[in-house]
Amino acid sequence: MVGGKTASSTLHSRRVSCLASCWPGFGALRTQSGRSLEATEKTFLEAAERGDKHTIERCLLAPRSVNVNCTDLLGRSALQIAVDNENVELVEILLQQPDIKIGDALLHAITEGVLRIVELLIDHPSISASMLASGWSRSRPSTEESSDFSPDISPVILAAHCNQFEILQLFLARGAYIDKPHPLNCFCRQCEESKQSDSLRYSLKRIHTYKALASPAWLSLTSHDPILSAFKLSWELERLAELENEFKDIYMELSSQCKRYSCELLDQCRSSEEVIAVLNRRCSSSSPPEPALYDEAPHSERLSLDRLKLALKYDQKQFVAHPHCQQLLTSIWYEGFPIWRRRSGFSKVLLCLAIITAMPLLAATYLLFPRTRLGKLIRSPFMKFIYHSASFGCFLILLVLASTRTEGSEMYRQNTRGPAPSMIEWLILFWVSGMVWSECKQLWEEGLKAYVRQWWNWLDFIMLSLYLCTFSLRAVAYLQININNSSFSTRELPRSQWPNNDPTLIAEGVFAVANVFSFARIIYLFQTNPHLGPLQISLGCMIIDIAKFLFIFFLVLTSFACGLNQLYWYYDSNTEHCKQRPNGQMECQSNSDAFTTLDVTFATLFWSLFGISSPKSTELVDAHPFVEFVGQGLFMAYHVLSIIVLINMLIAMMSNSFQVIEDHADQEWKFARSKLWMSYFDEGCTLPPPFNVIISPKSVFYFFKGIKGLLVQLYSRPKVPHANMPRPATAEKGLLADGDTNSTGRQTSVESSQGPPMQHQTQYNEIMRRLVNRYIHKMKKQFRQDGVNEDDLLEIKQDISSLRYELREDRKRESARTSAHLDTIKKEIVRSVRSSLPTPPQTLPPPQQRSFDLGMLRAHHPVVDLQVPPPPPPLLQHSLHGSMASTGLCGSSSSTAAMRSESVPPVGAETLESLKREIVASVRAELRDALRELAMQASVPSAMASPALSHGPPLPPPLIRPPVPPPAPPPPPCDLYKTHLYTQL
Repeated sequence: MVGGKTASSTLHSRRVSCLASCWPGFGALRTQSGRSLEATEKTFLEAAERGDKHTIERCLLAPRSVNVNCTDLLGRSALQIAVDNENVELVEILLQQPDIKIGDALLHAITEGVLRIVELLIDHPSISASMLASGWSRSRPSTEESSDFSPDISPVILAAHCNQFEILQLFLARGAYIDKPHPLNCFCRQCEESKQSDSLRYSLKRIHTYKALASPAWLSLTSHDPILSAFKLSWELERLAELENEFKDIYMELSSQCKRYSCELLDQCRSSEEVIAVLNRRCSSSSPPEPALYDEAPHSERLSLDRLKLALKYDQKQFVAHPHCQQLLTSIWYEGFPIWRRRSGFSKVLLCLAIITAMPLLAATYLLFPRTRLGKLIRSPFMKFIYHSASFGCFLILLVLASTRTEGSEMYRQNTRGPAPSMIEWLILFWVSGMVWSECKQLWEEGLKAYVRQWWNWLDFIMLSLYLCTFSLRAVAYLQININNSSFSTRELPRSQWPNNDPTLIAEGVFAVANVFSFARIIYLFQTNPHLGPLQISLGCMIIDIAKFLFIFFLVLTSFACGLNQLYWYYDSNTEHCKQRPNGQMECQSNSDAFTTLDVTFATLFWSLFGISSPKSTELVDAHPFVEFVGQGLFMAYHVLSIIVLINMLIAMMSNSFQVIEDHADQEWKFARSKLWMSYFDEGCTLPPPFNVIISPKSVFYFFKGIKGLLVQLYSRPKVPHANMPRPATAEKGLLADGDTNSTGRQTSVESSQGPPMQHQTQYNEIMRRLVNRYIHKMKKQFRQDGVNEDDLLEIKQDISSLRYELREDRKRESARTSAHLDTIKKEIVRSVRSSLPTPPQTLPPPQQRSFDLGMLRAHHPVVDLQVPPPPPPLLQHSLHGSMASTGLCGSSSSTAAMRSESVPPVGAETLESLKREIVASVRAELRDALRELAMQASVPSAMASPALSHGPPLPPPLIRPPVPPPAPPPPPCDLYKTHLYTQL
């Protein structure tokens, strides 16, 4: 995300410049308000674009400072340009101006993701804490319209949109928060006013808010249970997509984002302990533990997997199908049978046959000894699944035996009304009773809402209802015939003479339909197979498509049935039309009865889809060709519309549904298999039908223990009316104390009062913190590993441009500093000369005169030995040469040119200061020696000095050395002695 706005702004600026060059009138519009930019403002904005902070500083100098809030054609101020370019130094300079306006610069800084700039902007006095959240839109003038951001986009919402973790954490520390939108069907005053004023802005504000709430950064930093928050928000967004279907795609994308976030958090788990802590998270820890038998500990090792059940409830397929989740489910499913997955297919079949054969013996053992090692093995989910599947297989075998009449009593039962049940029917009754009891227990444990949510439960409910209806009708028929025989005709009667509403006939029809549902239920068991499971899921989706098709097909069928019936009902099929042939025989014909009644018309049109009806059904015996033409036209149009259009549309819908499941076959199958497995993980319903109808000692123990607990609760309630009231408050305090890292002794007291539930809460919070931290580090690592794009290259170009101006300005400052140092050296030298003279200072002649006087002095006083000062040290010589070369003080000699061509490294302020001191000390020493010799020369009588000054013959000085002409001075070791400065000295 870094550099996105900079690149777009730069490209836009190039387009605007090109357009201005092509269209002269376009360049006059320099601002969005229509005002032309002044020259200083244009220079100011161009410097901000280039990153030239020194030009910016000069433009902001009083008294004629530029307007710091001026904008370019794109409406960008200098502050916004600096933020887009991520120029922190320039932002600091601009924020020091008293009349600076932040505007959209804060939002652009959030988009760029520069934490330092965001901190500088929110620390400005014009930005308050309320402006970071809902107060942002109210703080902006109504006349200012942002071209980049919607008015309802606040800084905290934008930070959540961009997933800027550090910036969002900074806003949360400043007290910013996002208020959740009201429900869609809210009728409060605020919602009603928003809808009436601007319904589109109201909907967009909801979308922007939900987009911020669904961002991973917001869920990670604000929720104590991010996975639960993601589940609920995903479910809520799916409901909003159905209610506000104008923005369905946006809501569904946000829902998918929440689902991906929960999966990515689960993906951060690194051990089974963390996976168990996440999936075993309880929504409420107030549920009582399961009672133990014979004073033994309950099944503490059995996991409740409440969070996984919640994922199944909220249809979190990606979360349930995650490898970490499936690995834990597999380990629980094959508990007690670790070698099952390593066996071959033949070994598995033999083992299943052995278990099914020993099922009655194992069931009896479990009824008597449920807490033994064998009983624990029988309670394992895999064993329960095998037992229930084998039980249902035996039930289907009984249905086959009942349908094939293997008892040999079909002749006796054929004409008997209200016959007594046979042995197979009694066994079927026992099996159905056991399945009814199992469904009742499941309904009691799961609740009505969870029970009706699974469409397999609807299939079981319909199947068992049909069997119960069959048994009831058989009982009614038996009682009618055997108890009150005189009122209901005879017992033995040919079936053709039975009344139409005979209970036995109705029972046989209902039993036949129930058998169809029973054999269809076996598809439910295919979910455990990786090959048949996806096909079974595709079949379920196709049933939904078939239901949609049947609705449309019924409308088409009804329309054509009404039309054809209205056209042909006048022509009765019972009336025969006879005519005599030439041979004298009578030929009688009658009209077709295909469309005489509405029900017959429906049947005719339906069967015509399969080619069963005849095309001559529209012909009439009467000579009415127009009626036949209309009838044939309607019949052909029905075939074209229903067969060519609707049937092919149904095929396309089913093919699309199958392809959707096939694209996510593994995920869909694992989700459906997890639903099946979870139904066997819970305690209860260990024995399959019909063994579950047997009353076990464990059930008797639980029954009396429940009665005892109920009596104790009833008798203890008047004594302690509010004994259990403080427990929820304590739990809430414990949760708040656990969430607060600065809590003191209150947390310890809560943990001691709560016991293990509070420890589980603390453990879960700690694991969730670790998962969130890993997720944040993973996201930041992905941001860093993103490849270099055009935006990054433009940012590098901007940084190079800014660095060029910095270096240019540093070079200017270095030159000025060097010149100032040389001026200071000159002043120090002059001050030293003046301070060393014995007489009061006099006005010095010009430099040329002083040079001439010194030369004349040397010419007329050869005895004066002007010693050439030694060369300065190498460091001094090198630095001084470089300084003079940079300021242009060096001569035009070859040595000076060679010295100027050398590259001298830059020196610091301390080096220059020490250099100055060395120059002053060395020159001062040389001047003292020279002035000492001049003072000795001044002591000569004036008579001797006047001829010398008037160019007369020189007088020999009173010195020891002979008056010989002075030797030529040695060649100077440095070019310093050839400069104009040394001549002046």
